[in-house]
Amino acid sequence: MQVVKRIVGGFFLMLILLWIFAPKVELYYLLEKSLKEKNILISNESITDTWYGLKIKNADIYVAGAKVSHIDELNFNFFLFYNTLKINEIKMDKTLSNMAPKEINSLSAVYSVLNPLIVKLDGAGSFGVLDGRVALRERKIEILFPIAKELKTIKKFLKKDKEKGWFYEKNY
Repeated sequence: MQVVKRIVGGFFLMLILLWIFAPKVELYYLLEKSLKEKNILISNESITDTWYGLKIKNADIYVAGAKVSHIDELNFNFFLFYNTLKINEIKMDKTLSNMAPKEINSLSAVYSVLNPLIVKLDGAGSFGVLDGRVALRERKIEILFPIAKELKTIKKFLKKDKEKGWFYEKNY
């Protein structure tokens, strides 16, 4: 019985050590490489490897060579059963002022093994508050704006419902 306990304990210890010492920065560079193939570039960022994820600061986002936004802080947290992405202070470029919100104060995406087919979204910014979800099986994005402020820049992408209020819905 003691041998079985040691084998199981050693296995879980090995999993934890692999998780802590995994090459998270290299995974980020792999993500950056795949985004580059889609003509999306992240530059001027500083990357910090933490015990449980990555912290990226001062990143500029370029699409097709044009600057789209600046992100102050981005946190990836990788846990075995619960993964989060939190983005703080996204400032859109002034050239996009008629197509996108000026500022997004916070945006978070949460993926849990308890509900593996849904990614939950929530955020706040100059547009108000958003709650949403990405249904992976149905390949559908739904974003609700329960407290809407300045929606005039993105209103052309939204629909209005008496019960839900303003919402965005898209199949990908």
